[in-house]
Amino acid sequence: MTSPGSRVWLWYLGLGVLAMSVELALPGGLTRDLLYVALGASAVVATLVGVRMHRPCRPLAWYLMAAGVAAWVLGDVLWTVFDHVLDVDPFPSAADGFYLAGYPLLAAGLFYLSRRALAGRNLAAVVDALIVGTGLTLVLWVVFIQPTWTDAAGDLLTRLVGIAYPVGDVVLITQLVHMGASTLVRTKALRLLGWAFLLVLAADLLFQATAYVPVIETNALWLDAGWITAYLLWGAAALHPSMGARMEVSGADRHGGTNRMLLLALAVLLLPLTLLTENALGLPEHIVEVGVAAVIIVGLVALRTIGLVRRLREQAADLEMLADTDFVTGVENPRRVSERVAGLLAGPPPVPVALLAVSLDRFAEINETLGARSGDEILRAVARRLEEVVGDRGTVGRVTGGAFGIVVPRLSAEAEADRFAGEIRAAFATPFAVAEVTVSVDVTIGIALGPADGASAEELHQRVDTALSAAAERPERIARYAQRMDAAWTHAPQLMAELEQALAAGDVVVHYQPQVEVLTGRVLGVEALVRWQHPVHGTIPPVAFVPAAERTGLIRLLTLYVLDRSLAQCAAWREDGINLTVAVNLSVRNLLDPGFVAAVRGALGRHHLPASCLELEITETMSMVDPVRSLEVLTDLDRLGVALSVDDYGTGHSSLAYLQRLPLRRLKIDRSFVMGVVDDVASAAIVRSTIELARHLGLSVVAEGVEDDATLLALAEMRCFAAQGFGLARPAPAEQIPGLVAGIEARVPTVLGIGVPQPPLPRDRPARTAVRPGGP
Repeated sequence: MTSPGSRVWLWYLGLGVLAMSVELALPGGLTRDLLYVALGASAVVATLVGVRMHRPCRPLAWYLMAAGVAAWVLGDVLWTVFDHVLDVDPFPSAADGFYLAGYPLLAAGLFYLSRRALAGRNLAAVVDALIVGTGLTLVLWVVFIQPTWTDAAGDLLTRLVGIAYPVGDVVLITQLVHMGASTLVRTKALRLLGWAFLLVLAADLLFQATAYVPVIETNALWLDAGWITAYLLWGAAALHPSMGARMEVSGADRHGGTNRMLLLALAVLLLPLTLLTENALGLPEHIVEVGVAAVIIVGLVALRTIGLVRRLREQAADLEMLADTDFVTGVENPRRVSERVAGLLAGPPPVPVALLAVSLDRFAEINETLGARSGDEILRAVARRLEEVVGDRGTVGRVTGGAFGIVVPRLSAEAEADRFAGEIRAAFATPFAVAEVTVSVDVTIGIALGPADGASAEELHQRVDTALSAAAERPERIARYAQRMDAAWTHAPQLMAELEQALAAGDVVVHYQPQVEVLTGRVLGVEALVRWQHPVHGTIPPVAFVPAAERTGLIRLLTLYVLDRSLAQCAAWREDGINLTVAVNLSVRNLLDPGFVAAVRGALGRHHLPASCLELEITETMSMVDPVRSLEVLTDLDRLGVALSVDDYGTGHSSLAYLQRLPLRRLKIDRSFVMGVVDDVASAAIVRSTIELARHLGLSVVAEGVEDDATLLALAEMRCFAAQGFGLARPAPAEQIPGLVAGIEARVPTVLGIGVPQPPLPRDRPARTAVRPGGP
């Protein structure tokens, strides 16, 4: 809703127009002149009130303009006294002193109003103003200044005062052209102010023309409309709320548009038009004056052209840069990356080059969850970090949405390329702070070396994409292209096309790996691990198709399939007296799925199992993608009674302090730490401290990667809760689990030197499986 204070300028302008109508309707005399003075004084008062109301950033400018208008009003007062009290019409007089004093005050006001905004900017606007000012000066010189200066009837003071008026007009017009040609943001107050100056200058020029044009002299009283309207516009500009805004430079074209070019053309045409007019009227031609003005304008036009050419070169360079760079990150775009690789391989001889493809893991989920703006911020931060690592060794480009390409000339050694890729991955150990959220971003890196892996840019790009697909399935997340990858990793798109059909046909099966309680040797549960028994490619491990399922969105269907099969098998074991829990791995997409909690509740009900039979595993960084949504889903699962655990702890960048905010019950230490607890002091220290800290936080710890009895004994000494690994049992089909459980519970207590506090499992009949392998 518009506040009353924002309409004051309209009231002032409306009442002023009514008063001006009265003034113009009155005959010449004291009443008319006093009303004229009052309207001029109202502009001074309105300016002072506006400064107090709106607190402009440059109050001095408005005070100077108010002083300039006040000087003119005082001149009007003195002229009224001379005309109606003293009955004289002197020229020059004290009134002219005040009139002339107003010009420098108004000029100073305009200067201070725009000084800071235009400082060091837009030389073209200055040149344009000087061109217009030069053309106008020529006209005023011919029409007013020279005739006044050469008038033999006047003394020196009279002639100086006479030419001071047009000179003052030229200065103000030049300033207005400068401001108009500059890329200032046109506020309402600034527009009102500009019209005020233009009207008073037009009225001044018409008044000076009364000495030469009888028609204007006869109707001189109507010139009051121009000056009064200017006064009213000054006051309205000061009262308008936008006068308090900081004057800013817009992003418009600094060299102007059509109107500005027409104004410059008109200013240049004033030179020949002056001579043509004088010749047509039979007046003496001012050839010297026109020649001087022409030299000045030609010089200014040359300067303007030089500036324009420089600007065009800058724009061409900017366009060239835009053609070679990615508009989001500022690094090179795919076309430039390909050109750079092609140039190095073109030879002869071809320059050895390493092409690295760096893909941001789960960037699509991050972008979808945090929004496109935050996604762009992450891309820019990633680009800067990559540039810091690469330095002057190579160049960085963005090749797709969440993938970057790095070109490193003269790098052909595989070991050196691997070290370089390791540096890049290490640089991402520090999370990114985006929109008040700390986001951990991991990367996958593929490497291809030219010309060994590809003799052309296109071929090398294909090979690095193959290496990137292979890297996504490796724990170290780095892979260098090898020919065997062409057969091994080009099946991913085909496999994804077949996955739904394989699920329906039961070709995707679940194997289980036992988890053993370290202090007792008892098998607590199993972890479900998916396998694909492909009719052509044989048994496909999860690393070969699960990441692709995550990228294509099929992971939800796959997770629910594994969950249902695992719970069905868990129910079958319980009927046989084998009470085991089952752990199922989740994807980050499951935490973003609004229907996932209901799906888990439905699966438990369908198989008549309590929620305590199920454990769901997440990775450290999953919950960081969308902390709010992840916490909601995990909290609902916890309330359902499902146990939640963190898988592969230690490979991400989170802390136990962060994980404590989540409703977790268990922590699984990554195998990379557990495998070194016997021989590596650092690994042992990390595992021990993690177990102790987790215990204080109320979390139980499961150690993955137990390969031998020595590691198991070391974990028992550290009082680790549970363990799993090939040293205890490999993943096996469901029908083999009862035998594995019996063997573990017979052997492990002997290794640990304890007894198993549980009766042996029934062995009088074979354990049933929930489903037949290879069938639904």
